[in-house]
Amino acid sequence: MEKQYMRRIEALRRQYLSTRVEMDVYNAKYLTEGFKESEGQPWIIQKAIGYQNQCRKKNIYIQDSELLVGGVAFKPRAGILCADSSASIIANELDTISTRRFDPFYLSEEGKRVYTEDVRDYWKDKCVLDRWRKLAPEDMETLRDNGIIYIDRKAVRGYGETTPSWTMVLQKGIAGIRREAEEALAKLDDSVPGDLEKMFFYKSELIVCEGIITLANRHADLAETQAASCADPVRKAELLKIAEICRRVPEHPARTFYEACQSILSYEYAIFMEQNASSYNLGRLDQYLYPYYKADLAAGILDEDSAQELLDCMWIKVAEMSLFQDEVTAQYAAGYCITVQTSCGGIDQYGNDATNELSYKMIQATMDVKFKEPNLSVTYSLSKNPDSLLHKAVEAISMGLTMPAIYFNDVGIRMMQNKGVPLSEAWDWNPCGCVETNLSGRMKQYTDIADINMGAMVELALNDGVSRITGKQVSVSTGNPADFKTFEEFFNAVKTHISYVVNVIVSGNQLLDYLSMNYRTVPALSLGFPQCMETGLDYSQPGATKYSCGGGVITVGQADIVNSLAAVKYMVYDEKKITMKQLCDALNANFEGYEDIRDMCLSAPKYGNDDERADFCVGEVFSYVVDEFEKYQTKFGKMTCGMLPVSGNTPIGQWVGALPSGRKAGTPLTDGIGATGGTDVNGPTALFKSVSRIPHARYTQGTQLNLKIEPELMTGETGIAHMMNMMKTMCTLDVYHAQINVVDKETLLDAQEHPEQHRDLLIRVAGYTAFFVELSRETQNEIIGRTEIRDWAGVR
Repeated sequence: MEKQYMRRIEALRRQYLSTRVEMDVYNAKYLTEGFKESEGQPWIIQKAIGYQNQCRKKNIYIQDSELLVGGVAFKPRAGILCADSSASIIANELDTISTRRFDPFYLSEEGKRVYTEDVRDYWKDKCVLDRWRKLAPEDMETLRDNGIIYIDRKAVRGYGETTPSWTMVLQKGIAGIRREAEEALAKLDDSVPGDLEKMFFYKSELIVCEGIITLANRHADLAETQAASCADPVRKAELLKIAEICRRVPEHPARTFYEACQSILSYEYAIFMEQNASSYNLGRLDQYLYPYYKADLAAGILDEDSAQELLDCMWIKVAEMSLFQDEVTAQYAAGYCITVQTSCGGIDQYGNDATNELSYKMIQATMDVKFKEPNLSVTYSLSKNPDSLLHKAVEAISMGLTMPAIYFNDVGIRMMQNKGVPLSEAWDWNPCGCVETNLSGRMKQYTDIADINMGAMVELALNDGVSRITGKQVSVSTGNPADFKTFEEFFNAVKTHISYVVNVIVSGNQLLDYLSMNYRTVPALSLGFPQCMETGLDYSQPGATKYSCGGGVITVGQADIVNSLAAVKYMVYDEKKITMKQLCDALNANFEGYEDIRDMCLSAPKYGNDDERADFCVGEVFSYVVDEFEKYQTKFGKMTCGMLPVSGNTPIGQWVGALPSGRKAGTPLTDGIGATGGTDVNGPTALFKSVSRIPHARYTQGTQLNLKIEPELMTGETGIAHMMNMMKTMCTLDVYHAQINVVDKETLLDAQEHPEQHRDLLIRVAGYTAFFVELSRETQNEIIGRTEIRDWAGVR
């Protein structure tokens, strides 16, 4: 029988699904007003004053049936323009943003006027994006403009990919953090070197604290106003409770489970409002919220259903956030994804099972709400977590919800250690964004400074550094491939192009660090990091957080480079089926007239089948990439790597000609770390064994494996048991992550043709979930083409 609270959740779901995605430029208008009013003051003070102005003026709302309130924009499901990051980004999209192919945002005529009259001109050549474009190195622009890398994403968006100290926010409240800032400020002397900058920082913290508290009280006022005119006594009592809660948090420490949920939500909105960015993560909610849940149950002020209801409401409120990006960037992360990760399970500081009742309720919230956010994960400890947790996770997956993703906790810990975090803290890691690793309140990073087109690395080696798509010399010359006498010479040419591209990306990263340190301060986000408050340093500065690492780079097309290396070795050098010239001629022609050679390419050994002939190079090529990046230091530490293409494998594939793998020009590269669709024919265990060859723990920003399962395989307890065993096998093989789509091809095809009948169909794109019908046709087709597991023993 359906739970009583589900009536509210269903009403909120309907409300959400009927809401149009829109563009909020008022956020930028109010920030701009604050900057204009404070001209001549330090940038961080200007940012704080602009933020405070947003809190005082932004439109607020409380929707019918809501128990938790707030929002980033002027309405639910609206994206915001962050003016200091990228005010210019919509200048050329004003007439197309509402109808563009990738992630359209409706922008009213009034919104266009507000942007052109109140925002655009002030930020010309001031915002980070404009400065980035003016200072961009020529070699970086060449690689970007020819599709070898994509590197504008972090200039378009803010920091993101981080997790504040939710425990500190809950236990101290904004007022407690404000008192610490006041006390630190009182001890400073502007005649002492370095103190002046700290004074500016603490003053900015006091300003944003006032803004966050003001915004909470505005919601309390609105709730009281609505209650005064509400004829329904039940709803009237709910509104008065909302007012009481918002008067309390996030200003003061949370005392109850209800207050804790609202406090987290309010600060989550506060930092997203400060800087449009993906992945301001909720972290290990089952750990942070459990003391409040347990105390409230014991005191009789909460029961199981009311706790579940509040979690469900939080899930819906998180889903209301929408990430705004320009159309080009949206191709690389399609589906309005904010990838706000939250996780359950894992271990505690003593190495014991950390699972508790809230772990199961978090999974149940995803089962109740059935939305794309938050991005729920289970950090599964094979040796410590109970089967019941994995069973609950697989039960949700079997419903076609695409969540939770499953992470092998041991690999996550090693990734954190590889970032310089000692084991005494690494146990507390949390998944971040798509599949990245993070540490609540202690780590600064960005995880997607650039995407590397790994398919292009092979193309450049086979075409002397020239792009087959554009015909331009984009990399160094490595010679005529027909002159390579051995496979090692060819492989070394591939490595040469990797090294060149790495160097260029690092240069871009150094530039972005410089711009961010000077023009992208984040006083509201800094509130959530204890060391920022202790040192008097904004989150944007080196030394502001306990741990930090250099920019994270995404490699795209893992299977494409492996399959291409294997094909060249097998066909040209080992079996001598064709010459290198014949292969290059076929690739230049996109296999037109060379169908026999393409057949050989397609028949060559393929990654994903536990075949040594293909997998021999996996460890070497991907270790080489990390080795090259780790040669470079940045102001925040060594550069880092991840394998999480989001939806970038589709647009970046348009820049690659035909490959020795048999792939034709312009088609998508393979997603994540899985096999190219249809080429893994030996079943999921063979796939895992190939994937296990990747040096996962060295890819500290995560490795992402997509699996697509036929729904019939997940029927009943037998299906769930098989999936549980498959996930345990993954962990046994030391594979970091898997995420599972349980959907058949026919359903996806029908959703393409009749989107109105599949409005809430969820699909796992990469390390995140989206509504299938909100994705572009190209991304939909790439997902449809992925291998379907139709038998637990093998693919039939």
